[in-house]
Amino acid sequence: MSFFTLSSDIILIILEELDPLSLFHFCLASRAIHAIVTRSTTLRYHHELALCGMRDGPPGSYSPRTRLLSLLGYKRGWPTLSPSAEDRLFITPPTIMGVSGNYLFHASQSPLNNGYEWVLHVYQLRSFRMAPQSRLPYYQHNVPFEIRKVAIDASQELMILAQLFFPPQQQVVLIANSAITVMLHIRNLYICQDHPRAAQPRLSFQTDWWGDFPPGQRLSIEQVRICGSLVAASIRLELETGEGTTELVVFNWCRGGSPVRTLTGDLLSFDFIDESRLIVASHPDDDGSDDSTTWERRSDGLYANEKGKRPPQIAIQEIYKAHDHDFPSSRSYEFAEAWSGVSFVQLCPNHSSNISPLPGTLFDSSTSCRSTAVLLEFQPHATPSGCSRKIIVVFDQSRLPLRGERFDTMRWEDWQHHCMVLNLPDRADAVQLCGRRLTFFENLKDAQDVATAIDATSRVHVLDLNPRTASFLWSLSRTDPPWRWRDSLTALSTVFVHRGSRYVRTSTVDAINMTWMNTTEDSLVLYDVRLHSRSSSLLSKLGFKEREGQCHIRILTFGKEVRESA
Repeated sequence: MSFFTLSSDIILIILEELDPLSLFHFCLASRAIHAIVTRSTTLRYHHELALCGMRDGPPGSYSPRTRLLSLLGYKRGWPTLSPSAEDRLFITPPTIMGVSGNYLFHASQSPLNNGYEWVLHVYQLRSFRMAPQSRLPYYQHNVPFEIRKVAIDASQELMILAQLFFPPQQQVVLIANSAITVMLHIRNLYICQDHPRAAQPRLSFQTDWWGDFPPGQRLSIEQVRICGSLVAASIRLELETGEGTTELVVFNWCRGGSPVRTLTGDLLSFDFIDESRLIVASHPDDDGSDDSTTWERRSDGLYANEKGKRPPQIAIQEIYKAHDHDFPSSRSYEFAEAWSGVSFVQLCPNHSSNISPLPGTLFDSSTSCRSTAVLLEFQPHATPSGCSRKIIVVFDQSRLPLRGERFDTMRWEDWQHHCMVLNLPDRADAVQLCGRRLTFFENLKDAQDVATAIDATSRVHVLDLNPRTASFLWSLSRTDPPWRWRDSLTALSTVFVHRGSRYVRTSTVDAINMTWMNTTEDSLVLYDVRLHSRSSSLLSKLGFKEREGQCHIRILTFGKEVRESA
């Protein structure tokens, strides 16, 4: 019996039982089914979810029609760089600032009773995938220590403040091995008090470094990431020559105690896959060790003895199967032998959520469509043929091994066909990944001009790695690319082909005054630090020197505002 001999009501019931991806494949296989889907608001919404690489949110008060309209607005906004809202903040240049989760933060010192305290400002960013808000919810917290990093997980009302604790000088003299300690303060997001689920108000880890550092040597907290009950932090010691070493520690913040796992390596960066696995990028040496540098402490500081390098690699680390705090890898992925001459390796954490969406969320990025990206920068004399100085390697997390699979190493020749290798401009900066969307900005002035000019002139680029976006943009304009879009940002979209699939790259046409950028699932956050003449210390974590002046923050939010409820 033919499927289409069934009554229309029965066919609709069958199609409504399908998940979005299965429905999408049914539509590909049959024009008749696709025609049925386009006539049903609910089915079309599910079909559009699959087209956009999204998943439906929790059941709520919003009708399928409202969800569909919001999704279509979101689908159009990003590839055309047409924001639906723009918020602006003007602040004094802070010591640190950034975005975590869907929250913008900045922190700086403030005088208090002959001393200093730190003031942390937190703004909840807009999301048109949730109920509308007339303004950005704002929280201010005073803390008695210097904040080095901030990580936020709104689903747990969790905020982690990272601190580097340097022992008092007299203690260093009395106790030769008084180590510098990393402190992670576990706080409630909204009131900045101890989090009620935390067994301890703070977690600590003693580094391998102590005492004062000579000029040119720097200790910094590079990353802090949250995944459920786990929090991971990486701490890097860098010498004046640029060489250094990184320590990675993982805690269970609910149980407290000592680190669950530790790892040391050079040019090491990481991201959580889930609560049982990490993905780690590093640059191992000739003997296979991730730590490519041996260290010698002398009276005038630390000295590095660099060993030979192998090509960079990424490794999947099983968190709960380790012994003696060493990570066992379930699988390692090696890059090409010709790529051994890299000067920089960075795994770009995926900023889309890998947990269940918050109540009230209409839709969000599907975890089945999450990608992983690794940024590589080559030394000028060691750039491989066919590559620019900066390249990005992108592959789907669905290609990663399942938990419990045996350890093995995949050579580049065996897995290169499962990833994309894209050349970036030499001056690309702030490379970030959210779902399958890759963003960065390009400095249009040389480095010396940017460092001394009042305004840093830049161009924003968005690479949509969803292969279905190109046909959608063609349906909007009915012309061949490049497409020009005029909104608060004038943008130009072009199509590039990779292994037979067509992808879209959208760039701003007009130069923008900006020094940094953050990306969320809903927003672009553009920072323009306007510097004046007198120096102090600005945005060291973002790579800029601090000066007095003003910081202008533009928050561009994409999507369609939700107003209608069922």
